[in-house]
Amino acid sequence: MRALIAAAQTGCTRSRAQLAAQLRPRLVSMARYYARRSNVDSDDLLQEAWCAVFEALPETRLHIGSPQEYLLRRARWAILDYLKWSLRRQMAPLDDYQGEDVRAATEAETVLRLAVDKLADQMTPMQQNVLDLLIAGESCTSAADRLGCTTANVSYHLGQVRRQMQGLFVEEAVAAT
Repeated sequence: MRALIAAAQTGCTRSRAQLAAQLRPRLVSMARYYARRSNVDSDDLLQEAWCAVFEALPETRLHIGSPQEYLLRRARWAILDYLKWSLRRQMAPLDDYQGEDVRAATEAETVLRLAVDKLADQMTPMQQNVLDLLIAGESCTSAADRLGCTTANVSYHLGQVRRQMQGLFVEEAVAAT
């Protein structure tokens, strides 16, 4: 196994393929085990494991311990790191809850969403198309090309949307007082 890892470290694709074939059963088993325990897709875990193995390959020391076990340990660490990351992504810490501030933010978001819905009802189809393209990240020039008009036309419609939005927020402020 040491000779195979040494050859794989030099970049020999045949040696890397043989190494992958020898490590595959253990990595698949490891990924399936952790997938059953955590309800994460085993293919995602297996991909993380393979990335870790081939990232650790160049730094593997052949004369210290078992290089195969070192590569498997790095794969396990990568899987566990991925699981920790996915758990952090799924759960927000309880310390972030701020009671009334959250409720106020939710009310403000609701008012803003209602205003945006009202604005969308007032816009012409051309204004909606211009706004959709700009929100999608298009520049004024590319939006004009896609809509078959000039950049001045796009700027005009964008100005109309801004005026309608300002008028809407003035109405909302007056209604709130």
